[in-house]
Formats: sequence, C-alpha cells, structure tokens
Amino acid sequence: MSNQQSPTELMFWDAHQIRQIDGFWYLVKSADHMAAFRSRFQPRSDDIVLTTFRKTGTTWLKALCYNILDKEQDQDLLAMKNPHEVVPTLENTFLEDRVQDILLRFPPAGRLLHTHLPYSYLPEAVTDSRCKIVYLARNPKDTVVSMWHFYNKLFKSGPGDEPYPLEGAVESFCTGIMPFGPFYEHVVGYWEESRRRPQEVLFLKYEDLWREPKEQVRKLASFLGKPFAQLEDGDGELGKVLWRSSLERLKELEVNKYGIGELNHVLNSTFFRQGTVRDWENYLIPQMAQRIDQLTQSKLQGTELSLDD
Repeated sequence: MSNQQSPTELMFWDAHQIRQIDGFWYLVKSADHMAAFRSRFQPRSDDIVLTTFRKTGTTWLKALCYNILDKEQDQDLLAMKNPHEVVPTLENTFLEDRVQDILLRFPPAGRLLHTHLPYSYLPEAVTDSRCKIVYLARNPKDTVVSMWHFYNKLFKSGPGDEPYPLEGAVESFCTGIMPFGPFYEHVVGYWEESRRRPQEVLFLKYEDLWREPKEQVRKLASFLGKPFAQLEDGDGELGKVLWRSSLERLKELEVNKYGIGELNHVLNSTFFRQGTVRDWENYLIPQMAQRIDQLTQSKLQGTELSLDD
C-alpha cells in the first residue's frame, strides 16, 4: 500500500487553486479571510444566519428572508439592490476586510447574514450561540448543472473561451473537489444539526419551496419569528413577499440586469438563470445522472434525508 498522501492543493476547472482544510475545499485566495471570519466574528443572539452550498438557491433564500423580516416596513429595498448586497455573505466581508463597515449598516437588532461555509467550519461563537440558522438544500443533479453554468460564466467568459466540459463538472462534484465541497458532507452536517436543534436550525429544500411556496414560506416566517396571519392567502403580506422575492421579478430589475456586486465584483445577472427544478434533464446524459443518483444513495444512507427532485 502506498504511503503517499493526497494533495491538499489542486486546480479547480483549470481556473483557481483550491486548498483542502479539515476535509473541505476552499479557494486558496480566500482561505486567510475565512480564518479571520472564524476567529473574529462576534455573533449576536438575535442574528439570523442563512447557509447554503453554492448554486442551491442562495439568491432566492436571501430575498425571501429579507422580505419576510421587512414585510411590515414596506420598503422594497430589493427593487434597488441585489439580494447579495442586502444580505452579505460573511466570508466575503472578511475577504474585502470591510466587515465592520458592512455589519454596522444593520439596525441594533436582527442582523440577516449568510455563509457558504460547512457547519463544521462555523466559528464556535456561532454554533454555541442562540442565533438562528436556515439551511437550503437542493437536488444534487440540478446543483451540478447550475454550478456548471455559473462557473462557466465566471471562468470561461472571455473571447474564444470554450465552456468547461460538463463531464468535468460532474467529476469534480462527485469527487467533492470544488469550492466548499464535498456537497454531501456539507448538506448532512446541517441536516444532522437541524435534527439535534430544531428550534435554532431550520432545514429547507429548494424543490419544496418551488412546488409549495406558500406552505414553505409560512414555515420559514414562523421560524424567523415573523409569522403570517393564519387566514391570509396570496393577496396579503404572504402574496407580497412571494412576489417581491420571485426570481422572475428580480431578474427583470435594472439593478440585476446591469449592476455589479459591491463585495464580489460579479455582474448581478450572473446569479439569475432558470430557477426551476429538473433542469438537469436537459443536460445530463443517463450515465451522469445514474452516477450522481448512486452517490446520493450511498452518501445519505442512514440519515433519513432524501434529496429527490
């Protein structure tokens, strides 16, 4: 048996160096800033921390939670700002070393924040606090396809650039070698914590939100301490939140068509594509889908969690 150790740094999509830390992969250029977040971030008991793997519905979750918390103010801030500006991703604030500037924009109570980090990497100050955590998971096959489109826009958008092969994207997903990967360990970490601490950690599925938006948003609002009136249907505050948060509406706003992110310096339009379910059927050949399905079954065995679409 070989004693050779696995490499701790690799290239992701021939574009960025990534480093393995405690079993997960991160961009090398942001590793020091993530460590700063881990050691310096001071949560408050009334913080709400949204958590997602990349390309599992982050933009939608940010919009929904902001509008739920703001439903009594009627400001419609998302008509002027991209959800990623309104709800900052914490590791990005440390990446820009602007954490105090960003966090001081919030009122004295009720900060709404976000992270892509796995549960095991969160600061103990967060995991030991009473702040609420919301996790949004997505079917792995749609996650792969969305990831493939997203990273192609970021890495392969120059003149003459050929799209990165889809089979390569599937390979990196299945091996877990990608930013914030492995996917399954990321999902299971939050799933298990939601089972252990259901009052502080809420686990949602993208497909449930897409198919049952009223029911799921009611659940989310109750968890956030901003429940809707029991008899209210689609014409009151619930309907307004759903409409203001819809990807169809957001993607047509000027700020999301032409704006550039203050922290990530990425075109806001990059975060909007289909926003549907089962889009993977238009891209994955049967062998790819079967490989992912078999891996999903293996990785989730014994967890009582299903990621069917």
